[in-house]
Amino acid sequence: MPGKKHFLPKQILIVYTDINLINGLILSIRLSHFNHTKYFTNKGFICLMIILYSMHSRFFLTRMIIMYTLITMATIQKKFSRGHTYWQIVESRRVGGKPRPVVLMHLGTAQGLLRRLQEGRKTPIKAQILHFGALAALWNMAEELDVVGTIDRWVGKRNQGLSCGQYMLLAALNRAVAASSKASLYQWYRKTVLYRLLPASKSSLSSQRFWDHMSYLDEATISKIEEEFTGRLVEHFKIDLKTLLFDATNFDTFIDTQTKSSLPQRGHAKSKRVDLRIIGLALLVSTDFHVPLLSHLYPGNQNDAAMFSSVTEGLVARYRQFARECQHITLVFDGGNTSEYNIEEIDKTHYHFVTSLTITHHKDLLEVPLVHFEAFSDPRLEGTTAYRTTKKIWGKTRTVVVTRSQRLLCGQITGIKAALKKKRSSLYQLRQKLHRSHKPQARGKGYTKESLQKHLHSITSGQYISEILHAEITETGGHLGFIFSTDFNAFEKLKRMRLGKRILCTDNDDWGTEQIILASRAQHHVEDAFKQMKNPHWVSFSPAFHWTDQKLRVHAFYCVLALMLSSLLQRKAAQANILLTIPALYEQLADIEEIINLYPPESESKRGRLRAEYILSERSPLQEKLCKIFDIYKVAHT
Repeated sequence: MPGKKHFLPKQILIVYTDINLINGLILSIRLSHFNHTKYFTNKGFICLMIILYSMHSRFFLTRMIIMYTLITMATIQKKFSRGHTYWQIVESRRVGGKPRPVVLMHLGTAQGLLRRLQEGRKTPIKAQILHFGALAALWNMAEELDVVGTIDRWVGKRNQGLSCGQYMLLAALNRAVAASSKASLYQWYRKTVLYRLLPASKSSLSSQRFWDHMSYLDEATISKIEEEFTGRLVEHFKIDLKTLLFDATNFDTFIDTQTKSSLPQRGHAKSKRVDLRIIGLALLVSTDFHVPLLSHLYPGNQNDAAMFSSVTEGLVARYRQFARECQHITLVFDGGNTSEYNIEEIDKTHYHFVTSLTITHHKDLLEVPLVHFEAFSDPRLEGTTAYRTTKKIWGKTRTVVVTRSQRLLCGQITGIKAALKKKRSSLYQLRQKLHRSHKPQARGKGYTKESLQKHLHSITSGQYISEILHAEITETGGHLGFIFSTDFNAFEKLKRMRLGKRILCTDNDDWGTEQIILASRAQHHVEDAFKQMKNPHWVSFSPAFHWTDQKLRVHAFYCVLALMLSSLLQRKAAQANILLTIPALYEQLADIEEIINLYPPESESKRGRLRAEYILSERSPLQEKLCKIFDIYKVAHT
């Protein structure tokens, strides 16, 4: 009956047919549905059964019995276009609270369906492979965090083309899995599933378009966006706030010295590259998989204490957010950030703190005999002993814990011995050069007493070395010389008094000694975050490819966003008892690819678009688990 809708039930339908149906000679099908038997004589319904066979989807054929299961109630409807009749599978869904027809599949004409069945399954003429797994997981996490919506709420841009939030998300995803310049970003984008999830033209992803949208984000706007992200992390993701970790590092840039910019400066580079300008980045992260809660970009020549002073206002603002969920928050930070002024500012807030002290400033604590140190039963503190007391520091009486770690002690002794060996070798080389300079035909300028003393001081200086290795200038027959020796008594005293020790200070007077030590050791979480951002393959900060202060701030913003999304993925996997580092997690997900098999056009003229068939690459049991945890199949093409 023309125009009639044929309902396909939710239950399994078993259709009996025979080979004559393929030739279009029999127009009736006997349908067995539970204990009822019905007959259909509509060609459209017959075509549906045939196309289900020809498409090889969600059914199997055994001895000419077709089994098919529909998950939802759907109908087959005709569609007339330019004098031709086409068939579609249509489902009624509520859109905006009103029922609307949604096309699930275009079946084509009856003749086309029969031709496809007669020709059988074709071999694809080519295939495309898209990066899928890692980006699909990050995409879902970005939707849960509401990255695009949050950024767009703070950026006043008219609704035209990609939004600022979409540009920043693309940049963050690129930094997370394959850091590249804006000029080559489209080439990377075209080979990923993002080409389907976030359609964009090549011109819209040019470097200029990215720079235009980066210009919308000034320092104040970035701060507001990060504050909203933090609120969602606390309220939706339930990040643990009891102990928060603060630290700073710096990154190399390749910005020319003559380029005017205040953030990149020459300073004490962690990479030891004294020839490069560096920028500093401070992070406040959770102990719960180092999820960043606050970031601060600062000039590379600014010391840690000055930097900490400049970020205090941001820490106070974050506390107002955190206090809604947690009243007792302890801030753990490195001793390099401490100064009397900084501690006074922390005292004014409601943060509690755990930090370390410079051991040479508290010799009275170093002289405490080791017999007064106590051991601990906690396996995490194996080989560690501690002495607890109180002392007036920064104007108040504080709880102080002196720790001695056997592991730290062994490491420091090994390092000192290696340094001594290297220093002695340098002294022997200097002695040989000095002897050659005494010969009559010696080239170059000879050594004076002052220049020789300068060389000796350079070699024998350094932490601990200056206390152990000594050199003295001699003069015999008008020729300069020197002798050197190792003070083993000083070395033994150093082992007993200072090596292996740290001095911790806190205002958590009610905490146990074990709890104080473990809180200070949690600092490795923020160090892991920085280590991850210096990884050249995953979540990479460098190279920046920008040189102005404003663009560098935006670059830091989406790099921290990449770390945030990556840490949330790692945390979600751990909650499902899959413990992987971020690089190991991405290596597993990166192996999951989306493959598009392309078939010749279905028309008789062989013209038109190639027919595409989507499938995911083979997955290991671990990758299957990760796909389910991150709901990756939701992003797969259906």
